Amino acid sequence: MQAVRRALRDHAVQDASVERSRLGLKSSWSFGSERRFLGYECRAAFSVESGDLDDVQALLVDLVAAGANEIDAVDFDVKAKRDLRAEARRKAVKAARDKAELYAEAAGVRLDAVVHIEDVDPETVGFEGYRSHSSGGASSVQDLAPGHVVVSAGVILGFSITPS
Repeated sequence: MQAVRRALRDHAVQDASVERSRLGLKSSWSFGSERRFLGYECRAAFSVESGDLDDVQALLVDLVAAGANEIDAVDFDVKAKRDLRAEARRKAVKAARDKAELYAEAAGVRLDAVVHIEDVDPETVGFEGYRSHSSGGASSVQDLAPGHVVVSAGVILGFSITPS
């Protein structure tokens, strides 16, 4: 663990950007024809935040060289997420209204007031079913492009309708 912390400091990751380690201790057993106690296994887990995107690959390589033998995930995010999410929500509402107007026109009715608004949290499982409100459900070339983080929003709108 000391070598891992040293590697983090070598990459200018401040101590405040490292979530305290979570230590887990469990029994280790061999399985086969006979179950045999091998000893204890200790696991230390950290969450690390770094703003230096250009250094991520070197940081990961150095962490593994320092003894980190498992990296669960690398997540990218943006600091202005609240503002970007608000803009995405405005666009999701416009897209939902445009779609509803198309359906209403095809059905020979007119949209009236919004009677229901439901936010669809894009960070929960199952959001894929609602991607069509803004992106058509398709992946974008930018989804995995360096320097791009997708910030999305979804909404379900219910309208009252009247005959045309």
